[in-house]
Amino acid sequence: MAQGKLQGENLPGYEFKRLRWGFSLGVNGSWYQLEHSQYYVDQIKAGNDYSVNDKTGIGFNVNFITSYRLNQDFVLRAQPGVGYHSRAIEYKNVPADENTQGGNITQQINTFAGELPLLVKYEAKRRRNTQMYFIGGVKPSLVVGGQKKGNPEVLQVKSFDVAIEYGVGLDMFYPFFKFAPEIRYSRGISNIHQPFPTVFNNSIQQLNTNTITLYLNFE
Repeated sequence: MAQGKLQGENLPGYEFKRLRWGFSLGVNGSWYQLEHSQYYVDQIKAGNDYSVNDKTGIGFNVNFITSYRLNQDFVLRAQPGVGYHSRAIEYKNVPADENTQGGNITQQINTFAGELPLLVKYEAKRRRNTQMYFIGGVKPSLVVGGQKKGNPEVLQVKSFDVAIEYGVGLDMFYPFFKFAPEIRYSRGISNIHQPFPTVFNNSIQQLNTNTITLYLNFE
């Protein structure tokens, strides 16, 4: 009898509910994709052994989930929450100026952002207690803490960003809830570089965010 229950279908018909609620926890790896400026090119041409490169940091996400079924195959999902992101840019052999003594400097940008992913989820056919899915959409975000605005010793970046997201996951149906591990890539389409008269900002003309997140979704 117990073996039969374990092998049976959990939460039958749950995937067809019109409205569902839940929450998610995530861990992310995030980095900047940067484009060097003419100032940087001039430093290299002048023979300076100068370099500016991105570094990846680790963060986390906490989100609520609201899912609305559009039809048999597609679900609309809103996933508002907060994300902590740690990104860095490594400057080597920085030329000295009135704001810095020069040398090797790593600018660590740790921020808390309010996020509102708006996603469309395509669900494959459920097979007993598992169901593959693909997901994609847009994610506007606004930094609400961690930035040091106007500080000439710190790289300045804009607070608002918009990203394109896409990923894949697996719905797993248990007797009392649905659990779904999901991997999602986020690519910022906004240039969040903030013009500012320091060597840190003058070396860059474009900054875009990149994030890979492992979500654990519960409904």
